[in-house]
Amino acid sequence: MHLIEKATVQAFHRSRLNGSTIQALGYRSQESQTRRFQALLQQGDFSHCSVLDLGCGFGDLKAFLDQHYKDFVYLGVDFLKEFIDGAQLRYGELANTQFFQADFLTVGLPEVDIVIASGSLNYRSENALHPWQSISRMWEAANKGLVFNLLDAAQFESDEVLRAYDQNEVLNFCRQLDPDTEIISGYLPDDFTVLMRK
Repeated sequence: MHLIEKATVQAFHRSRLNGSTIQALGYRSQESQTRRFQALLQQGDFSHCSVLDLGCGFGDLKAFLDQHYKDFVYLGVDFLKEFIDGAQLRYGELANTQFFQADFLTVGLPEVDIVIASGSLNYRSENALHPWQSISRMWEAANKGLVFNLLDAAQFESDEVLRAYDQNEVLNFCRQLDPDTEIISGYLPDDFTVLMRK
């Protein structure tokens, strides 16, 4: 993504900061966030793993994972300062939890067990290779697997900020990296989750 595209994404979220935290993150409701998080759990057991959450927002996934797993290390990354400040305030004191402000599309990614990207690849870019390059980088950083949500082009019409994806196109690409890649859909009308394991 180039600078104007990044500024557009920042403006998209900052314009919603005066509303609820769910609105600021771009979710329609608390329920839609929870359903996406539940789909991520299909990846497997996160216990005793290091987890990298790319585009972590306010860090809500950390609290959600705590309800299901134990003894995991959580690293949250987001390029919006307001999100990282909020995440630090909410969850920064928890054990094995760290938050970093950075653009995960350009910085080196640490090697971890599981990489998660919940909705953070849904932003429009003029670079047609952007999603595939991002998926490849995340896959390389993951020792055990990668799981991410995307907007479904069959149900969601791309706009000036958000981009939706064709499920078959995503599956065909991901199966070049992991032949056993799975897609989960049906938990929301316009979203799907990709599961990749090593």
